[in-house]
Amino acid sequence: MSGMPARSVSMAVTAPDREEARARAVAAAMDIVAEQGLAALSVRDLAAAIGKSTTVIFNLFQTKAGVVAAMVEAAMVEDAAFHDAFLSRVDGLALDQRRVVDITARYVLARAEPGARFARIWEEVLIDPEAPRAVREPMRRWMAMREAKLGAFLARDARLARLSAVYPPYLLMEELYASALARRLDYELLLRESLEGLVAMAFAAAPDGEPAVADWFNDALPLPEPPSKRYEAGSVKLRLLDICADQILERGVGAVTNRTVTQAAGVSTSTILYHFADMRGFLTEAIWHAVFREIPGYLDVRSPRDGERPSDLAGLTALLAPTLRPGPPEAPGLAGFYVKYARLIAQICLMARRDPAFENLAMLLRGPEGGGTYARRHAVWPPMFDMTRLAAMRFAIWIKGAALLSAAFPETEGRDLEARLGQAALTLVPLIQA
Repeated sequence: MSGMPARSVSMAVTAPDREEARARAVAAAMDIVAEQGLAALSVRDLAAAIGKSTTVIFNLFQTKAGVVAAMVEAAMVEDAAFHDAFLSRVDGLALDQRRVVDITARYVLARAEPGARFARIWEEVLIDPEAPRAVREPMRRWMAMREAKLGAFLARDARLARLSAVYPPYLLMEELYASALARRLDYELLLRESLEGLVAMAFAAAPDGEPAVADWFNDALPLPEPPSKRYEAGSVKLRLLDICADQILERGVGAVTNRTVTQAAGVSTSTILYHFADMRGFLTEAIWHAVFREIPGYLDVRSPRDGERPSDLAGLTALLAPTLRPGPPEAPGLAGFYVKYARLIAQICLMARRDPAFENLAMLLRGPEGGGTYARRHAVWPPMFDMTRLAAMRFAIWIKGAALLSAAFPETEGRDLEARLGQAALTLVPLIQA
């Protein structure tokens, strides 16, 4: 009997200590992921960051997945507070076209700021090929929260309600670009030019003008030539690039190393350095190789169009729906083109945020957004649509955001793809005026 009060006192003391340790661990995990990426989060490093043993971490969270789940919940709370604070600053303001562009651009750039670690958590977990399955339920609640906050903002003007279905996926993709490029003036100019066209669709403004910024950027930085055109078929260089491209699409850019590629090729680790000078240069070439290799023929400006041009909206959505289909967990390489392409771009953006050597690559991918869609407009888009260069840009940004959501939430976002595509096409691309 005499021992009972002592145990009660001990439990009363340790419960707050446990919660404090848990909160410290979650905060430390968020810092690690925001600064170094989700792949850098380990139980050992997390324990060291808070001055505890790995046993303490396992007692608090059971598994690394438990750490990630707790981190997601905490980041979601921070993000909800961000939305409330951000949108409260424009309460009661009449929304016109210019103000909505300004607010949206500021929203995208604010989420790229160093203090917005919750946004880094969202991006890292969403893009990781394994993490969304472990924390899909809280991530789905997080997405629902964002949709509700942004939807409430759009609902303030009946004209903006037209954008409600396309706004969150569009901003998701643009935020990923901004995470790497927000410090660049050329990116901010492209961001605003794209948003001006997007918001103009809601306000039924004048038809799209010339994409002056995009044209200027594209003229200054032409796209690279596909590696398959520069290297002989069957050459060591092309074989290494093929293996690396396969690994990038199946495991992600961050999982590719000199050793994973050379082991698969059955060559020494010095082979890549001999043929490509350095690993960064090789990885960049492999990324482009993956992009060019995976483009469907009907979207590839280098290939003649096989088959007839879709005559109506149903034909368009049937053609594009396969590009948004998520691949099964055991075979991610079977995912649709835009799922693989958007995930690849997102990974590059996250890498560029941490490694400036990849920043120009991220900018090169953002600058000509929609170039292929525009070039193939007469082969892919029905005659009813007036596919301008700016319309192609905003549709391309939206479809990549939609592809990321389809991969992360296949049970919801990966369904009814043709209906989603049809709604987006009618929202983002003007119709030919009779």
